Amino acid sequence: MTSAPTRERSRRETAWFVAALAGALLVYNSTAQLVPGYNAAYVPMNLLATGGVLFIGLHFGLSTGEMGLARQHVRTGAVWGLVIVVLAALVLAMAVAISPLRPLLDDERMAGIGPGLVAYRTLVRIPLGTALFEEVAFRGALLGASLRLASPVTAALANSVVFGLWHIRPALDLLDANGLGSGGASRLGLMIGAIGLTAAAGCLFCLLRLRSRSLLAPLLAHVGINSLAVLAAYSVTG
Repeated sequence: MTSAPTRERSRRETAWFVAALAGALLVYNSTAQLVPGYNAAYVPMNLLATGGVLFIGLHFGLSTGEMGLARQHVRTGAVWGLVIVVLAALVLAMAVAISPLRPLLDDERMAGIGPGLVAYRTLVRIPLGTALFEEVAFRGALLGASLRLASPVTAALANSVVFGLWHIRPALDLLDANGLGSGGASRLGLMIGAIGLTAAAGCLFCLLRLRSRSLLAPLLAHVGINSLAVLAAYSVTG
């Protein structure tokens, strides 16, 4: 039987692992754009980072089940993920079809780009460069380790807060690209709103991961929502 000091030490080590991983992820996303040729290197850099997170998680002692990678749950994960993709497609199709809602999809980053770049973003950049890395990091290693320390609800909420903070840099880029929030107060308000929305998305992805026990569920949902949103924005703005 494991002694009490060993259990406490294990919890302490796990807490340090969670804090270090969360901090490293936030630093990475805030500084990666400083790398020369970042846009061209985005996918390979994040694929390398994905492999690094997997290695670190497994080396720390997380099991494939704790990271949502157990093969016996793949089918359940696929079903849950595809349900969310279908729902997202319906919502976005309605937004494109209903004129008063179309401005919500407007994104100046889509203006003037060709179908080839849209295909690259939806089929390569988002699935391999964005969703895969974020799901392995947040709903895989970070959530798996956090569940050793806290209840599923607490672990999911903490995970989602970090996920919201992770999107500060992308949110700033979105605001700048669309000329939004030029004033200090309005910019801060939009930033808080963006963090809240991405944290809510993180809660959804955590729920899918916990309900299905598979990382495939949030991965499919993440790819579907982001890629369909790009297609919807392109249909409105492009």
